[in-house]
Amino acid sequence: FCTLKGDLAVVILMVAFLWIVNLVISIFNAIAVGNAWVETKHAGGFPRFLNWMGALMAASGFTWCYFVVIAIIAGTFGWFNEKDMEVFFSLGYLLIIPGVIFSGFMILIDSWARAYRERTIANVGVAGYNTFAQLYNTYNAISGIPEAWESVLGFFGDSDTDTKKLFLIVLLVMVAFGAGIITTWMIVSRVAANDEALPVRQAA
Repeated sequence: FCTLKGDLAVVILMVAFLWIVNLVISIFNAIAVGNAWVETKHAGGFPRFLNWMGALMAASGFTWCYFVVIAIIAGTFGWFNEKDMEVFFSLGYLLIIPGVIFSGFMILIDSWARAYRERTIANVGVAGYNTFAQLYNTYNAISGIPEAWESVLGFFGDSDTDTKKLFLIVLLVMVAFGAGIITTWMIVSRVAANDEALPVRQAA
């Protein structure tokens, strides 16, 4: 019992640490997007697209944080059992990971280009971190998606599955996604609103 209790404490501390780190990174990503929002809106093209990729990455991070909070609440109030929790996180993972992989790949390409053009320690360091993060996320996606997909299909395809429980899981997944998007948009809008508008070009 003592060993189990100790292992549980370690797991809780690890989840709490990762939750805080992910939240901080997501906040900084959203702030960075907000700082470049006005400029990229006028510039258009790839800079604007890349800014949207940063927003997608921030929203994905916030969504994961909300997933953890909702799971804790659902478990505390007895809405989810262990199997429901697994399906909840599996479904959320399947919906989040494509955006994370795609936006991360686009950001990685840009960081490589910056490091190639301007070989500074900061640019090379960012490119190295983005490379590691992208490889890590891609590896986890390749190894984790089949298991998550099997869990979700097994739950949704089981005739004995409680319809109310299925609806609750889908609803809470949508709530987490909505909260992640709204949080990102609020930060981006707040930061962008404090930025000075670019001068309007006068027609010849």
